Amino acid sequence: MPVTVTKRSMMVLYAVLGCLLAIIVGPAAGLPIYWRLLNAGRATPETVVRTACDAHGSVFYRFTVAGRQYAGHGNAGYGTPECRQLRENDQIVVYYLPADPTVSQPGEIDERWKNQLVFFVLAVIVFPAFIVSVVWWRLPRHYRAGPK
Repeated sequence: MPVTVTKRSMMVLYAVLGCLLAIIVGPAAGLPIYWRLLNAGRATPETVVRTACDAHGSVFYRFTVAGRQYAGHGNAGYGTPECRQLRENDQIVVYYLPADPTVSQPGEIDERWKNQLVFFVLAVIVFPAFIVSVVWWRLPRHYRAGPK
């Protein structure tokens, strides 16, 4: 008896691929950090130390929490001026975690969260659907079974 692949098995493949991508892409996209900053972060105006615009629009900054100085970096935009508009000693908004000020990001966290969430949803929904569709249509017809 020949092996057949059902549409149900392709849906299972889609779900497995989506879950695997969510596990891989979520942290890579920074979603856990942005979520923590979105829910528990505090905004503070802080000082630009330098920029590296050719390195993904990077901005380096320093800020003070409870009398202790911290440094961080991230890409400009998201509520801060674009990298090429920033100069040393300019003030920008930085979000940090009061429980762990070493975790910080420049700009508006809500904007960063929404931007990364769109990428995440597209990666987790569209990419697995594309893979499953290609696999299904590349299967020889005699391997494909109807719904079961």
